[in-house]
Amino acid sequence: MTMTGVHDPYLVSLSIVIAIIGAFTALSLASRIRTSSGRSRSAWLAAAATALGGGIWSMHFVAMLAFSMPGMLMSYEITATLLSLCLAIGFTGAGLAIVDWRRAAASRTLAAGLLIGAGVVSMHYLGMAGMRIPATLTYDARWVAVSVAIAMVAATLAVWLAGREHRLGGRAGASVAMGVAIAGMHYVGMYAATFTPSRGVGPQDGLATVGQAYLATAIGLLTLLVLLLGLGAVWVERLLRRGTAREDRLRFLTELNDRLFRSSDAWHAMRAASELLGRKLGASRCAYADVGPDGDRFWIRSDYTAPGLESSVGEYNLDLFGPRAASDLRAGQALVVRNVVRELAPGEGREMFEAIAIDAIICCPLISDDRLSAMMAVHQDRARDWTPFEISLVKEAVERCWAHVGRIGAEARLRESEERLRLAVDNAEVGFWDLDVVNDALVWPARTKAMFGISPGVPVTFENFYGGLHDDDREPTMAAFTAAIDPEQRALYDVEYRTVGKEDGVVRWVAAKGRGVFDEAGRCLRVAGTAVEITSRKCAEEALRELNATLEARVATALEEREAVEDALRQSQKMESMGQLTGGVAHDFNNLLTPIIGSLDLLQRKGVGGEREQRLIAGAMQSAERAKTLVQRLLAFARRQPLQPVAVDIGLLVQGMRDLVASTTGPQVELVIDVSTDLPCARADQNQLEMAILNLSVNARDAMPDGGTLHLSARAETVGPGHRSGLNAERYLYISVADTGSGMDEATLARAAEPFFSTKGVGKGTGLGLSMVHGLASQLGGALTLQSQIGVGTTVELWLPVSAAEAQVETMPEKVVSPMMTGTALVVDDEDMVRMTTADMLADLGYHVIEASSGEEALRLMGAGVQFDLLVTDHLMPGMTGTDLACTVRNLAPERQVLIVSGYAETAGIDATLPRLTKPFRRDDLASSLRQLIG
Repeated sequence: MTMTGVHDPYLVSLSIVIAIIGAFTALSLASRIRTSSGRSRSAWLAAAATALGGGIWSMHFVAMLAFSMPGMLMSYEITATLLSLCLAIGFTGAGLAIVDWRRAAASRTLAAGLLIGAGVVSMHYLGMAGMRIPATLTYDARWVAVSVAIAMVAATLAVWLAGREHRLGGRAGASVAMGVAIAGMHYVGMYAATFTPSRGVGPQDGLATVGQAYLATAIGLLTLLVLLLGLGAVWVERLLRRGTAREDRLRFLTELNDRLFRSSDAWHAMRAASELLGRKLGASRCAYADVGPDGDRFWIRSDYTAPGLESSVGEYNLDLFGPRAASDLRAGQALVVRNVVRELAPGEGREMFEAIAIDAIICCPLISDDRLSAMMAVHQDRARDWTPFEISLVKEAVERCWAHVGRIGAEARLRESEERLRLAVDNAEVGFWDLDVVNDALVWPARTKAMFGISPGVPVTFENFYGGLHDDDREPTMAAFTAAIDPEQRALYDVEYRTVGKEDGVVRWVAAKGRGVFDEAGRCLRVAGTAVEITSRKCAEEALRELNATLEARVATALEEREAVEDALRQSQKMESMGQLTGGVAHDFNNLLTPIIGSLDLLQRKGVGGEREQRLIAGAMQSAERAKTLVQRLLAFARRQPLQPVAVDIGLLVQGMRDLVASTTGPQVELVIDVSTDLPCARADQNQLEMAILNLSVNARDAMPDGGTLHLSARAETVGPGHRSGLNAERYLYISVADTGSGMDEATLARAAEPFFSTKGVGKGTGLGLSMVHGLASQLGGALTLQSQIGVGTTVELWLPVSAAEAQVETMPEKVVSPMMTGTALVVDDEDMVRMTTADMLADLGYHVIEASSGEEALRLMGAGVQFDLLVTDHLMPGMTGTDLACTVRNLAPERQVLIVSGYAETAGIDATLPRLTKPFRRDDLASSLRQLIG
């Protein structure tokens, strides 16, 4: 016979309530698993398993106690009952342990649900097996399968719900659904059971008793108490976690602020913030970008990336990320995407997000001047259910970043403005001043302090201003200041005053301007303004006043100086003209003297005539030699005499002329020679220099008719600017000839170096002595200076340049008798008498002579086949010069010898390699030149 059981409605309701509360507690505890790690996660996992498994078991046991069969006594085996409890908790814990709480993985959720469902089924049927009743228990397989399916579905639903974030209302609804499903599984399982009595039963046995209801109630209440404690733990932990989260949030924001303020510029600030935010959220990437003026193109300058991920740095277009991203960000709203694949359809930006490995994102915009100007975003390379806390944290962090970037920009603009102001003030050399009248505090920058002679670091008071004023300017300056702070006058403080430096005592001029600042009651609060040092301007004004006062005198002085310069210029031009004239005349004299001296020399050599004739020839020769000397002096004055500058030992030369000068000046003149030791060599013509010293000594002797002292000295000196010699700044040698004679007045001294000017009587001098020395010094690159005073004497200084070469020791040449020479000589000269005389000399030396009056004629003779061995040609001729002719002859016949004859010292146009003989010359001079040429 089949027995039918009954259920206590009260206990059935209690079992369902236990199931619902157990599900609610388990879901609450499971939410802690997702946000915990380490030991805390294990503890919450165990608590959730106990709440869900224990709640299911308690619901099952109370439901079993609610079941009774009339006529049969029922009891439960404690071991099986407790084992069913362990199975429920163990299977539930194992199932929850394999759930991926960070990512919604369907495979793991299903496996966990099956495992927990198996635990529920095992717990139920093991509990049924632990029931002791005098009946045989059988099951309807169909309803057993239904109960198993309900258990599996309910368990999987529980796991899925546990892995999601729920608000309180959602969690309560899910708990009711789970509780009803789990209770339904139990009662379906009970419905599948069939009880067959094994012996007779009495009608009074098997009915539910009061004790059974008490036991069920006690177990239910105990279970509810445990579940409530679990909920309390969740609530307490949530409060603690919220407090910890707030502290953690504050620590993060504090660290963020520190990192931002330690950053020197916006780029470093955003880079530091990106790294800090990315690490805080465990994001795969955190980036910031600048948006172009078009609101579409943006540039990710730098980003934080987790290990193993590529950077997103580069240029992008916002519209490619889809209309949702573009519209939200341009409207100033944060873009939050938890699952790109689910939330964005193909063609709506999904492809662009996936291209840079973004499956979830929080992006916050910066709107500036009514347009999108920058963005900062947190990326995740997998779907992520962003929590409100995370979204809020990102928004607040980004807002702080934008605020800091704005502050940095404002500070940069302020620094730039201050720098421009500082540069303007520094370049304008303006100082500021600010007097706080209420607190009697004075502010001066370093430039203003410098105007009062005070160091930059020294503090100042109003007494420094008052005490630093010049005595003569203190009263008007203070009167102007009093008018500026007077509320009735409120005058512009505009004064110029002198200061006396407190530390350096320097007097400076200062121009100051300023105005007072008054409150509503008319009280002066402060006076501020500028100060400019005008010392240079005042000095210029004073100089201008003095200039105007002395203008007439300075104009007169300038006119006198101009007249002196003009006189010197006229004198120089006169000397230059005389030099050119003298040089030309001397050249013509040389051409005239050449045939005269040559002819007289031949007559002397041949002994023409008797004794009387030879005496006349000798007198004529003596006059010709004097004329030659005169011409040489004229050339020296004109600076056109032929010189042979070499290195000359001045000290040795002056010492060597001691006897010659002493014999020339006579016994009445005391000769004193003073030569410095270790003198360098001078660049000079030794013969001409000796002649110059001798001429100067003779002039000194003539200036001392009654005797005196002649000082002949040699020194070396470095000439500087403004030297009396007028030479360039170099090192020179000078020879000084000083006498103690009558001296010269200024007028005589001014004309002393003019040619033909002489203070001697008629017939006692040519007036060319000083002129020759002056011309010699100028031609050598030196100068002649004269200093004289009536009754004291005259000093003549001959300045010569220093030679870089060393002086050569001269050896006396052996006297060589001129031999007879043979060959054919071509004589070329445009002066017939000079050409004839030269031809006679060459013939006397043994040459066969051919004459030509010009260079062109000589070339025609060569073209006609005329042969010659020696060419003797004048240099200055009409048409072709002698130098041009010589070069042409050398090119045509290099073996022919060439000798240039010139009566002019001008060497321009003469080849330095060509041998040269100066007019006038004797037969021996010509022979000597030819001997050097041939030898």
